[in-house]
Amino acid sequence: MYCIFIDTNIFLDFYRYNKNDNILNLFNEFKKYQKFLITTEQSIDEFNRNRDKTINDFIDILNSQLNTIYDKNFLSNLDGFCDYIRSIKEANKSIKKMIDKCRDLMFNVNDDPVNKLFHLSCHKIFSRTNEIIFKAKQRKYIGNPPVSNKYTCCDEIIWETLLENCKYNLIIISRDGTFVDNSRFLKEEYKGRTSKKLEIVSTISDAIRLLGNEPSLELENVESSIVVEKESYDMILKDSTFWSSLIFRALIELGGEAGLKDLYQLIYKILDNEYPDVLKSNKNIEATVRGILQRFCSNSKYYSNKVDLFRNVKSGTWAIKTDF
Repeated sequence: MYCIFIDTNIFLDFYRYNKNDNILNLFNEFKKYQKFLITTEQSIDEFNRNRDKTINDFIDILNSQLNTIYDKNFLSNLDGFCDYIRSIKEANKSIKKMIDKCRDLMFNVNDDPVNKLFHLSCHKIFSRTNEIIFKAKQRKYIGNPPVSNKYTCCDEIIWETLLENCKYNLIIISRDGTFVDNSRFLKEEYKGRTSKKLEIVSTISDAIRLLGNEPSLELENVESSIVVEKESYDMILKDSTFWSSLIFRALIELGGEAGLKDLYQLIYKILDNEYPDVLKSNKNIEATVRGILQRFCSNSKYYSNKVDLFRNVKSGTWAIKTDF
């Protein structure tokens, strides 16, 4: 018999990358295999706090897209100005409506289809004990995988919880490198502690096949679109030198400071003229630009501790940092 543990990030990817509106179609698939599904108390905490953070990230993006209305200037004498102001107000109204929907979704968890899927995976919950936390700390000090960031031992707690409680063959579904890159070590440790087999796969569909069944077409379509989009986005973020240089160049051409709309427009133009392959392969140009701006801005919570190139002048406006 197998048990299946689904890593929290698998569910968070449904928020981040899934463009489909058919998550509700996955409920029957989850219910069909619910008896195999296990999770940990640590994973539930992790999902709840990261769910809020993920939705807040979308709210930040929407806020950055709100347009400032300039209606006290010479433009008001030009033909079409009233239509321009009306369009800006309508756009802002739509953006604010989406912000409100995100906030409603954060607090009305029962209306959130991803949250419902996650709780279907909590068929059997393994508790977090002080002994498990102690073992997780020891694991972190020793340096044995899975390894969380330097401030926490969340993955270590999850793994120690599974070692302590799961007495069956185990399938872990994860695209997190701390599990995937250390699969040989973890498989040997699991076998040594439980005398059972461990498999680590990247999709729920793969896990269902290990059970000897075929996943639904709906599940495969959703997961394949998520994996392709995530890999494409990760690949582009790894090439941060290209993107930071491109954005720096664009801001220089725009006088050192620009609103996101003008910045997007110029970057699209540069890509179209000089890097058509990038323009064709990247379906998230604007998200990539925002991500790079934030990763190279020391005042951003997403700063990656690299070069401090950009500064956020105000919502939706960025500039080159002049005091390097």
